[in-house]
Amino acid sequence: MIKKHVNIKLLVIFLLLITSVAYSQDAKDSIFGDVQKKIDDARDQSAELLSPEFYKNAVESFQEANQLYLNNESTRDVREKLTEADRYVTRAMEVVNLAKITLKEPMTAREDALKVQADQLAAELFKEGENKFYAAATEVEGGDIDDARDTGSEAEEFFRKAELKSIKDTILGEARRLVAQARDAESHEVAPTTFQYAQNLLNETEELLTNNRYAKEEATRKAEECEYEARHALYLTNLIVTLRGDERNWEKLQLSYEDVLTGLASQFNENPRYDAGLNNAVEIIQTNIIELKTERDRLRAEVAKLQEEYDVVREEATLSSAELARKQELEAKIEKVKSLFTASEAKVAYDSENLVISLHGLTFPSGKSIIQPEYFSLLSKVQEAIKTFPEKHILLEGHTDSQGNASTNKRLSEERASAVREYIIANMGISREQVTSVGYGSEKPVASNRTAEGRALNRRIDIVIDLSK
Repeated sequence: MIKKHVNIKLLVIFLLLITSVAYSQDAKDSIFGDVQKKIDDARDQSAELLSPEFYKNAVESFQEANQLYLNNESTRDVREKLTEADRYVTRAMEVVNLAKITLKEPMTAREDALKVQADQLAAELFKEGENKFYAAATEVEGGDIDDARDTGSEAEEFFRKAELKSIKDTILGEARRLVAQARDAESHEVAPTTFQYAQNLLNETEELLTNNRYAKEEATRKAEECEYEARHALYLTNLIVTLRGDERNWEKLQLSYEDVLTGLASQFNENPRYDAGLNNAVEIIQTNIIELKTERDRLRAEVAKLQEEYDVVREEATLSSAELARKQELEAKIEKVKSLFTASEAKVAYDSENLVISLHGLTFPSGKSIIQPEYFSLLSKVQEAIKTFPEKHILLEGHTDSQGNASTNKRLSEERASAVREYIIANMGISREQVTSVGYGSEKPVASNRTAEGRALNRRIDIVIDLSK
């Protein structure tokens, strides 16, 4: 029983301690919370960089207030230090807002430098920039705006130099090393042409980045080519030095070339001779390569043709029975319309959207838009064609040749198209909305206007049946 009372007593003490700690933390938060948030916000706004002294003082005052609190000093002393910290952080934020305007360019330069790791790859230049930037920020804090701008410009210059050095070192590091290695191996003496290629590429890339540090893609390509040429120069240097060591090496080199060419020629069942040099083997190989290319092109064309045929078959295979039936029905109707007209009466064409009946057999008296009775039978065929597509919209286009006045021709083409429209509406009983007409004059010839035959073809009425829907 005594033991049970002891356990209960310990539990009560434990709960009281927890409550006390929680209450103590809540009390501290109520005192420190607002200033803590201001300091955190200032840090997020780069106050440590843009207002270093005020921000530093704010943090130190806050830490002192915290230490006083932990030492159970008077609340008045704690609050005084917090007020001091609040004053410093408020001032720091005022400076931050001013510095973001005054030191905008140096800040951008610093960010660009950090993006390419200039703080590591160009540490000395970046450090100089940091020192200048700190001085400029301190001048902003002191209200020396003009001096801050001047010092900021110096910081910007260091940051830009650091950025450029970092970019160059990243892109050109290996190229520089290989060119230097080739120079140490005296490639400039032994293989001067190849070495000079490498050196020129290195110089061009350096100049390219100096003029435009963000041309990284082109610079990288040039640097890689420079690396290749430098390695090439080293290889040639080693080869030539080896050859110079023993005259018999020249024969070995020549024979090694012959072995390579013989191996290639054997793939074509050829056996070249070298008593007159390497040209015979080279010509044999080139001739066979040309023949292979020709055969390759033929095979590619054949494959392309087979692919087209396959695509047609696949398309037909994937069409549903309803789609296939619709397509066949449409083709049958188009063929029916084509069969209505003779070559002298009209030309019928389908462009996957419109069925166009060019009535070059329908003519009008010069300057007139009156339909002569002799063409009623031709227009009856037009009506039959329209009946084949009873729900489709019909557009009647009037066209003339280029002789005469353009505006007169346009008006005449409109009147003739309108006359055919009225004839069709009157004889078929279809709605006026289903048939429209337009005149283009001589704007859309289908033949040359320099000949009588061409002009006759250009003087026409086009019946355009819209099959797109």
